[in-house]
Amino acid sequence: MRFLPFCALAAIVSCNASAAPANTATWEYQVKKGDSLWSFADMHLSSAAYVPRLQALNHIGDPYRLTPGSVIKVPYPWVKQQPSAARIEEMSGEVSAKDAAGKPLPVGKEQRYGKGVQFQTGADSMLKLRFEDGSTLTLSASSSAQLQTQIYYPTTGSANTEILLDKGGAGSSVIPNILMPNRYRIKTPSAVTTVRGTEFRVTADNIESSATEVLRGKVNVSNEKKRKQSVDVPAGFGTIADKNGGPGKPEALPPPPDLQSLPRVSQFNPPLLQWQTSANAAAWHLRLNGPGADGKLISDRTVRQPAFFPRLPGNGEYTLQARARSQSGLEGADAEHRFVLQAYPQPPLLLAAADAEVRGQTLKVRLSGPESQTVLIQVSRSADFSSMLPPVTAHAAESDIELPEKGKWFWRVARLNADGKPGPFSDTQSVMTKTLFSSIADSKPTLLGRRYPLPGARYTLQLASDPAMKDVRYSQTLDQPSWDLSTLPHGQLYARIQVENSDGYHATESIESVNIE
Repeated sequence: MRFLPFCALAAIVSCNASAAPANTATWEYQVKKGDSLWSFADMHLSSAAYVPRLQALNHIGDPYRLTPGSVIKVPYPWVKQQPSAARIEEMSGEVSAKDAAGKPLPVGKEQRYGKGVQFQTGADSMLKLRFEDGSTLTLSASSSAQLQTQIYYPTTGSANTEILLDKGGAGSSVIPNILMPNRYRIKTPSAVTTVRGTEFRVTADNIESSATEVLRGKVNVSNEKKRKQSVDVPAGFGTIADKNGGPGKPEALPPPPDLQSLPRVSQFNPPLLQWQTSANAAAWHLRLNGPGADGKLISDRTVRQPAFFPRLPGNGEYTLQARARSQSGLEGADAEHRFVLQAYPQPPLLLAAADAEVRGQTLKVRLSGPESQTVLIQVSRSADFSSMLPPVTAHAAESDIELPEKGKWFWRVARLNADGKPGPFSDTQSVMTKTLFSSIADSKPTLLGRRYPLPGARYTLQLASDPAMKDVRYSQTLDQPSWDLSTLPHGQLYARIQVENSDGYHATESIESVNIE
């Protein structure tokens, strides 16, 4: 082919060019030592017939002799290309897919999804797609997006990817390609975001406007109908694009929230996740994954207060990602916090008197729950349990523990799980043991739950005749988890404690049997 007359080559190029898609983008290739237009065409072009036109476009005198370091401009349509497809790398919750004709498609990591496929995510769901060039698209909850242009350039590893985001949010990480920049665009009903290697997000909550936030690199945001209405948005900035007015002036993204004060270990479910607000934060976008490093998405939502009280499925490690949303609706970079939930098995309810005084040296421990439960009882001379007696493992609702000497002692109880490991301990109780002829203060036996480290907490005890709590015989709310036994109905009952406060926190301790005499 390289020995064809120039006029014949021109005729072939004319024919091929007429069939090429309308695409004016060019690749700026930096010439290396030993390159010629012919060797370049053999490697990268779909036809050597483009050589004469490439020579003319770049004003090259000799196609066999190129200057190393010089740049030649190559239209993307001339480069070797093939249809591309995306794969599912990660997903959680409700995810669906359908082809261009609206036919449902199977959703799984073994599938490949090409041009025209539409994806949709449900509430508290997510989908992460990986494209041929390694770039990724992550759809947030309640989002809908269609794969439109899907082209791969095999000789360079580059790709041309275009996505239509109908609604919701999408985060993108576009892999930089030094040889031939990737071309990546996300379209919304109100704007087009174009990048060549960067990390950014696009959100289309409605058809009238969309938000673009740049975390790394730089993007261009334009109005598709009015191309002159465009702005370049650098890292750390974002823009709100209006369908009619185009993208606004870039503004700084809000800083990530400070999550350092959040607990590393929580013995309460929901965990108490509260952080300090900042001047520019009007809301916070939260994502919670777990349990474990490979845990699924549990929650994806926006809150108006700097607090989050998610009900978690069980013990384990969880990851919270939070980012602030400004007054204008732009979201900044994520802050991440990992914490461990160690809330189960929950401690038993205690049948005891607060600050009790007894004659003799016998500590009587009475618990709620069945006789078959296994508990660990710790007794100590000090309230911090730094000087403990050997712990006692008990299998009954009542246990007598002989103390070595008189005086003030502290005790607490935890249930053991199937592996013999204790869950959270009950609140610490104290007892003063005296001689047999000493006077002792009167004390009222009470039903005791555990306190939550929660401002303004209110505790509601409910007692019922059945474990389903359908026949509630007693209900009382107090500001301390302590109920006088003399005011409670007697007999074998089922107890449930609910914990609430004015900030929206709500927890329910597990239902358990209790014998009130």
